[in-house]
Amino acid sequence: MIDRKVLAAAAASVFALSSVLMAAGASLAQNPAPVSHEAQLRARDHAAEDKAKALIEADRHHPRIGGMWLIAAPIDAIKTVDGKLPPMTVAAQKLYRQRIAERKAGKTDDPVVACLPPGTPRSLWSGELIFITQAPAKVTLFHQYRHLIRHVFLDGPPKLADPDPNWEGHSSGWWDGDALKIETIGFNGEQWLDTAGLPQSPDMKVDETLRLLDANTLEDQVTITDAKFYSAPWTTKVSFKRQPDNAFMAEDNRCAEGLLEVPLKPYAPSDGGTGLSER
Repeated sequence: MIDRKVLAAAAASVFALSSVLMAAGASLAQNPAPVSHEAQLRARDHAAEDKAKALIEADRHHPRIGGMWLIAAPIDAIKTVDGKLPPMTVAAQKLYRQRIAERKAGKTDDPVVACLPPGTPRSLWSGELIFITQAPAKVTLFHQYRHLIRHVFLDGPPKLADPDPNWEGHSSGWWDGDALKIETIGFNGEQWLDTAGLPQSPDMKVDETLRLLDANTLEDQVTITDAKFYSAPWTTKVSFKRQPDNAFMAEDNRCAEGLLEVPLKPYAPSDGGTGLSER
């Protein structure tokens, strides 16, 4: 017969072992073993693949806007969809009249004359070819004019709290049914909206709606919001006609040649010029 003391000791040992195991399990639950770096990378890659699959599947249902496009008619003076001048503030009217008078007098501070970028949206109505590429996560516009490249990441609306100001701004887009919506912010405030001299400030916001009207016609509805120079948001439209995919995008060296005149112009890069804003 087994001694009761032996049985009691064995039971105590089993109870003690169970307590230890339970404590270890609780500790592991509270402090799980660290995930290896390789496992983290694999998890990240799987998440990226799942996201890419969703983007690729969604892109299959979007209109194909990629290809070569040319504006139906070049635009020098922008008008609203009603055929009127935008609703300018007093400050904008004064600046606009001054720029028109200076151009008539044979002089102008138009940035594009100084071979500086036309900015968004002015680059759209330059009258030269635009090559659009379309991918699930980004639409890119390659302009023949000044060789500009504009990236539209399909993660919009923009989430930049403090965008770095520049000529083209920062564009984010998203699909809304058959229309591509683009919102652009983060301008430097030095561009003109057209040759006539419509002004813009660093706080300008540009909203675009690109839509295929038919297989060979692309419409861009552009809305400008800029409280400093316009009393209300205003909208204009521009249409593009599809061109053959092998259309030739000629190299444009007119600005480079102009800057290298002798003697050098004061804003030529090799001359140490201070730029447009200080001329």
